[in-house]
Amino acid sequence: MKPLITALVACSLLSAPITAPVHASGVPDLGDSAQQVLSRKAEQALGDSIMAEIRMDSAVIDDVEARDYLNRLGNRLASVSNDRHQRFEFFVVNDATLNAFALPGGYIGVHTGLIATTQSESELAAVLSHEIAHVTQRHISRFLEKDQNMGMASLALLAIGILAASKGGPVPEAVIATSQALQIQGKINFTRTHETEADSVGMQYLAAAGFDPHAMPAFFGRMEKAARVYGEGAPVYLRTHPLESTRLAESANRADQYPYKQVAESIEFHLVRERLRALNGSESTQISYFENALKERRFNLEAASQYGLAVALLRNGQAVRAQQALDQARKQLKHPMLESLAAEILIKQGKLDAAGKVYETALSNTPNHVGLNYGLIRCRLLQKRAVDAEHLASAQIEARSSNGPFYALLSEAYAQQGNEAAARQAQAEFYYRQGQLKEAIVQLQLALQVKGLDFYRQAGVEARLKEWQAEQELIKAKS
Repeated sequence: MKPLITALVACSLLSAPITAPVHASGVPDLGDSAQQVLSRKAEQALGDSIMAEIRMDSAVIDDVEARDYLNRLGNRLASVSNDRHQRFEFFVVNDATLNAFALPGGYIGVHTGLIATTQSESELAAVLSHEIAHVTQRHISRFLEKDQNMGMASLALLAIGILAASKGGPVPEAVIATSQALQIQGKINFTRTHETEADSVGMQYLAAAGFDPHAMPAFFGRMEKAARVYGEGAPVYLRTHPLESTRLAESANRADQYPYKQVAESIEFHLVRERLRALNGSESTQISYFENALKERRFNLEAASQYGLAVALLRNGQAVRAQQALDQARKQLKHPMLESLAAEILIKQGKLDAAGKVYETALSNTPNHVGLNYGLIRCRLLQKRAVDAEHLASAQIEARSSNGPFYALLSEAYAQQGNEAAARQAQAEFYYRQGQLKEAIVQLQLALQVKGLDFYRQAGVEARLKEWQAEQELIKAKS
């Protein structure tokens, strides 16, 4: 990621000593003191601004199916948290290292390397629940409460120091040279207490959401073994989330307090994990990985490995071989993600009508599947059936709260029909949902310049423009 983005991400890993009283449930009572320094609105605004930068980075994976799965999983955990009013958004970062992080405002990022390392959905849920706890416990606000004289510039400086420490290196000389150098080192050392609280609260969320609490110590245990084997080359997750033997033992003891519960394995977890593996890194390397895994029978779910191989082959332009691998997966498993890939293969071969029929048939069985709906709209656009694409995209926007990608498709549908004003308005809505307020405003201003703009659209654009400009002025006033 860009240096600035990486430094800001490090802000999310801040910690402070835990002094709040604890309820019988084990969740510390934060009271209102944390909000006196950084209000919820201010924390959300900080997170929004960081996330707007992150979204523009090519490291963020823009895969509809992976993003939808991760957000459904994450929000299942967030729904049982002690802060039901906090909004969350989960995203995938294309990075082979094992790491995850929480940002202000409920933004949680997970590296592809970490997802590939988890062995079950409960293990991935354990990581997400830990990061959710960082947010619901308002660690950043509590940290700022500890040092109310620290402004945002100092916070960014602290982030650089924490980032350097998390990578196992020394704090940069430019940071050490400042008057706050000793404070920086002190804040870094608080991380262990911070992580312990996130473990405790996160496990409560994990169990309440119906996952296996033992998945948390199981994952930590594998990371701890990796640390012993690789030393300084240990997973980044352990350097940003320090794991000592006492912390591992405490996690195992907490898990033992819950009654045994057999959790059904998630097919979608395995499919998404192998999809992400196939979409990243060298195409030839991933093809070899899946071929060897299938030959040596090293897999959790054979159909998922066949699916991953098909994705990697299609990415490499080998549509015929991709279809052969997918056929093997479909013999063992029925799932909308397999049907979506079948349609993608047909599109790659230029068989748009056949692809459309695959999407329609699959949607008759699973009408709410995001990947299938998104794929069908893309197919209609490729077929130059812009009116159909417009109606389909509009329906998805109406039905979903996370509808940003569908606004982008709607914009393209309007553009194909020559409706520039509507296309720019839809593109503005897409930008706004990406946190790109400035770009969204520009699109609305350009929409108002289109000749022959009808009264109703003009009124809608002007009202939205006024709303966003007021929001922009408010942000400037607070900066």
